[in-house]
Amino acid sequence: MNTHAPTPPFLPFALPEIGEEEIAEVVDTLRSGWVTTGPKAKRFEADFKAWLGDAGDDIEGLHCIAVNSATAGLHLALEALGVGPGDEVITTTHTFTATAEVVRYLGADVKLVDIDPATLNIDPTLIE
Repeated sequence: MNTHAPTPPFLPFALPEIGEEEIAEVVDTLRSGWVTTGPKAKRFEADFKAWLGDAGDDIEGLHCIAVNSATAGLHLALEALGVGPGDEVITTTHTFTATAEVVRYLGADVKLVDIDPATLNIDPTLIE
């Protein structure tokens, strides 16, 4: 008799592609003494805003703010949207825990919806 539960299929997250140019930029930043809010962060914000403008988006009054992590970005975005107690946020099960943690931190409820295995995106037919 087999007493082992079947192993669920593995959905890999992508590995980062880090080359010599990226390593050199990190070393240069560390040696500069600016690891946060320094000139490279400001340049990134300006370059990203310019890129958005090049994409044809209306950037009048747009602010681009670099944050240290996706978690901080999610927190900032959800708070800017006014998400809080009494709200419900629907997200995919194929995500990092911070997605749900930020929602709960703001007092909202998390509703998890499975993914479409063909696209790895949230399956909209499962949203109730």
